[in-house]
Amino acid sequence: MQVTSSGQSGDNKSPYTIAIVISVLLILWLASGFIFSSSGDEEQVVEELPLPQVKVETFQSQAIINTIQLYGRTEPDRIVTLRAQVKGAITEVFAERGSFVNKGDVIAKIALNDLPAKLEHYQTLLKQRRIDYYGTKKLFSGGFQGESALAQKLSDVTDAKALLAQTQTDIDNTTVVAPFSGVLNERMVEVGDYLSPGDEIAIIADLDPLVIRAHLTENQIVQIKERQSANIHLLAHRDLTGTLRYLASVANEQTNTFKAEIAIANSNYRYRAGISSEVELPLQEINAIKVSPAILTLDEVGNIGVKTVEQNIVKFTPIQMVKSEEDGVWLAGLDDTAQIITLGQGFVRPGDKVQAIASDAKEP
Repeated sequence: MQVTSSGQSGDNKSPYTIAIVISVLLILWLASGFIFSSSGDEEQVVEELPLPQVKVETFQSQAIINTIQLYGRTEPDRIVTLRAQVKGAITEVFAERGSFVNKGDVIAKIALNDLPAKLEHYQTLLKQRRIDYYGTKKLFSGGFQGESALAQKLSDVTDAKALLAQTQTDIDNTTVVAPFSGVLNERMVEVGDYLSPGDEIAIIADLDPLVIRAHLTENQIVQIKERQSANIHLLAHRDLTGTLRYLASVANEQTNTFKAEIAIANSNYRYRAGISSEVELPLQEINAIKVSPAILTLDEVGNIGVKTVEQNIVKFTPIQMVKSEEDGVWLAGLDDTAQIITLGQGFVRPGDKVQAIASDAKEP
């Protein structure tokens, strides 16, 4: 009886075990089907997402002359302020403001006052001291005068000569003349004005040649040389040609730049000093592409460049800006032919796969 009861108990448990195993397997089968189905659906969704579209334009490089751009103002070649060297009143004025004067032309005259009388006095004094000197020299030769007395008489002669020369110089300085040819830019005196030594009389500027003074960086100065030509654009839209006549050999300590001077022929004094100027110094020929500044962009480290498309992959290309014009900028560092993104470059990154659409293509 005990044995039979034990066997029945094992038989009763076997169907339940089988049912549980079958249920677990069924649940696992259903779950695996759901997971694989979800994964496949996601992959299908990913595959079905459209590629971002960007507009591109194909640019061809051209050979242009690379230039250095400088900015400055026209200045006189030289300018001087004439000042009174003797005291006295202005007795005559000759040149008008803004007039052209030649070297040696009289600008104004200052009263002589007692200078002629002083001149006559020192001429007489010099004559008398020379007589004393020659008399003492004869006595010295005969042994009746010492060498010290002779030296004193010679010193007296020298003093009289100096006084006479100074008086003659003062007389000459009462006539104020132009030291070089130029424009009388300003005259500060009129007849009757009383002057003391150092008072300003007039300002004369030499405008031929006219000079533009600018500054070059240490990278620029190694690319140019003295006496080379320069293209000059004045504010009044005049295109001129000048010559780089001077390059500083020592840099400015504060700015670490080198001073340069560009001379412009101005024989007829047509151009004035103080006009804003742009200077182009031509360098070597270089291949470059002209684009709108709007398509320029920066990479993650701040390099300036453009985004191009090669085989539907976005690429960032660093560039070098060669020159700037009113309708665009010239860039070097690209291939002879480049497919540049002109619209949408801000929404894609290097390495992204995109659909490139030509800029001239019609919208669908």
